[in-house]
Amino acid sequence: MSGAVALPVFPDGPFEVYRIIEFEGPFRDPEHLIPSATPDAIKNTRTYNDARFFDQGDHKLIMAFHGIVVRTPTSVILIDACLGNDKHRPMVPEWHMRSGPFLNDLKGIGLSVDEITHVLCTHLHADHVGWNTRLLDGRWVPTFPNAKYLFGREEMAFWEQDADANHKSWQDSVQPVLDAGLAEIVDSHHEIEPGVSLLPAFGHSPGHVMVKLETTSQGKTRTAYVIGDVIHHPLQVEHPEWSSQFCWDAKMAGDMRTSILETVADSGHWLVPAHFPTPTAVRVESNQDGFWLED
Repeated sequence: MSGAVALPVFPDGPFEVYRIIEFEGPFRDPEHLIPSATPDAIKNTRTYNDARFFDQGDHKLIMAFHGIVVRTPTSVILIDACLGNDKHRPMVPEWHMRSGPFLNDLKGIGLSVDEITHVLCTHLHADHVGWNTRLLDGRWVPTFPNAKYLFGREEMAFWEQDADANHKSWQDSVQPVLDAGLAEIVDSHHEIEPGVSLLPAFGHSPGHVMVKLETTSQGKTRTAYVIGDVIHHPLQVEHPEWSSQFCWDAKMAGDMRTSILETVADSGHWLVPAHFPTPTAVRVESNQDGFWLED
């Protein structure tokens, strides 16, 4: 599954929010991503019986890889640049040497690469930086030539120490942006514009950030958090203590999940994670067992 989908987080404006999907479907066994999600443990979750999120036939998590586009009255912001085309990622077959329609899907919502004003990577894992660049005449060049590429200071400091780590994505998806002079290194607390702010969300990676979108109209405030990999899968809404094997600091990541769930539960605020399949934008309610998704 690929394509562009409008998300219902600001039905009255002034923001428009879309997801540009590169992949959605059964992806991996639960334990591949979340070691605590053993066959016995997962059978006791609501996720297990929710066909949106778990494929019982193949015993696989249903996941997505997508970028989030936020169109404001003054900016067009791409949050997480997803997988990208032509990237050498042999360890993950679904990521390796892709040739997908991401840029055409942008055109489907009326956007060209020249109209993106900001690219914000919540963190620098390979599946969040891919479309930072594209292959042109044998060279990696920035995909969005008029954009400011915003990178978190702590995240950059960590990954630039080892350009061969992380599927070597620094070399093909970060360094060319630096070389082109389009990068802006920002603090984890940073306002892009009124109503669009970065907040620290460390744990999954050393400098992970999330984006808070907030607008007030006629006395009513609407809020959405675009949270990257703070929560990978609905399993972790039920079990925020279950960290992925790819988390840099499992305890910090679990504490961050609990914190954002407590922030949004029963509030009407939206969560927009980087890997939740359809419906992707969700609201959370509390219950006697902890948390789950509003209907």
